[in-house]
Amino acid sequence: MNPKLAERRNRQAGFTLIELVIATALGLLVLGAIASVVVTTTIADNTARARIEASGQVGSFQAFADDDFALARPPAPSGCGTSVSPCTTQDLVLQGSRVPNVTGGAPAPYLVRYGWDPGQQQVTRYTGASSVVVASNVTAYSWYVDRSGGKPTVVVRITVTIVTYNAIYSQSQTFLFSPRITAP
Repeated sequence: MNPKLAERRNRQAGFTLIELVIATALGLLVLGAIASVVVTTTIADNTARARIEASGQVGSFQAFADDDFALARPPAPSGCGTSVSPCTTQDLVLQGSRVPNVTGGAPAPYLVRYGWDPGQQQVTRYTGASSVVVASNVTAYSWYVDRSGGKPTVVVRITVTIVTYNAIYSQSQTFLFSPRITAP
């Protein structure tokens, strides 16, 4: 082998400083791009989960309330209950009659109430001695009876806010419930 060629190969056995700087810069760019994708995906995932959770809480309230309003007459609020002054601290009380699903069953009185606890951020449904939280993470809740139409309509506004470590999502919903029973 040619001695000059061997000497030349030995001198070029490593990388030059410029090659190392360029390779390091390219590596940092690639790692930065990957980190950006991971962070963006995590934020999008948390936001999507917050939206699903908020929608689930609002849907839970609606499912319970739909059934209860079908059996009730409009509530009689005292001191609040108008569009100008909606009730926020007074429980929403529904009364009506429930007919058992048996032949010849007699209607029984039916009473249910919904209360919002701003400290716990939850709306609870009370029937007799039992209760169930029908919506949590509730940051705003109000209701009133709209008597401007021919039939009273109960308007309920609820806002659910989900906070994650890098996303906040709020969903507000206004429900219009028309109780079916109008006579006591």
